[in-house]
Amino acid sequence: MREDFRLAYLSAIITNIAISIHGKKGTKLSSPMEFMLDWDLGDEKETPKQSWEEMKDILLSLADTQNKAFAKTGRLDNNRPPKFKPGYTKGL
Repeated sequence: MREDFRLAYLSAIITNIAISIHGKKGTKLSSPMEFMLDWDLGDEKETPKQSWEEMKDILLSLADTQNKAFAKTGRLDNNRPPKFKPGYTKGL
């Protein structure tokens, strides 16, 4: 038995156990074939290329989001970790 099928079979078992414990009644159980890798790359579809205008729009929207966060708080690092206090060893 191939290792990829063993892993797919194990993944299906774990998923089905989770579905049976936490899932809704009537939920379809998964099969090992849903977890199998598709090694056949002969029918690989080419992803569509983005134009430079689409890339520019995406980057400008990211910059706009950052600018809104900066205007709201006055700084970009909203998730700064707390400062370390010398001598404080709780939880170490």
